[in-house]
Amino acid sequence: MHCIMNPILVTGGCGFIGSHTVLALAESGWPVVVLDNLSNSSPRVLERLRELGAPPLQFVQGDVRDASVLDALFARHRFEGVIHFAGLKAVGESVAQPLRYFDHNVGGTLQLLQAMDRAQVRRVVFSSSATVYGDPAQVPIPETAPLTATNPYGRSKLMCEDALRSLHQADPRWSIAILRYFNPVGAHP
Repeated sequence: MHCIMNPILVTGGCGFIGSHTVLALAESGWPVVVLDNLSNSSPRVLERLRELGAPPLQFVQGDVRDASVLDALFARHRFEGVIHFAGLKAVGESVAQPLRYFDHNVGGTLQLLQAMDRAQVRRVVFSSSATVYGDPAQVPIPETAPLTATNPYGRSKLMCEDALRSLHQADPRWSIAILRYFNPVGAHP
């Protein structure tokens, strides 16, 4: 019996962590739709994914802050869920441009969650950061360590986490996972 799987939407799928995730999903047989505005990445990533054996992927150049782009995507596909990597990521830049970081990271996440809710897709993996631990009292940092942020980038990620926790408390139909990375580095073998 052949099982047809609904696609996964990967926002920021041309970025470093996103592209590795897209490849892993594709290798596992999941159909993937990539949404990326290419502000932190390049369309060459899609070529590299094909060179590594990924099947042709559906790619939409667009911004998660654009409700019309999101609504069109959710109208066209019945997504199994969303893996949300889209956002700005430089700590130093966030200190110089805090409003830009809150707009992209928090605003984009809220737009995405609202579009998901309208489409009744309530399964999301959120790409957060270890910066939500601020200056930790101990190392290694336990997952239960207090959450605080010392810069606008970390604060934007923590605000998104808070929104996700509140959303789940208000509506337990939501299935939410939050991933906090420390030093994501490396290349595909």
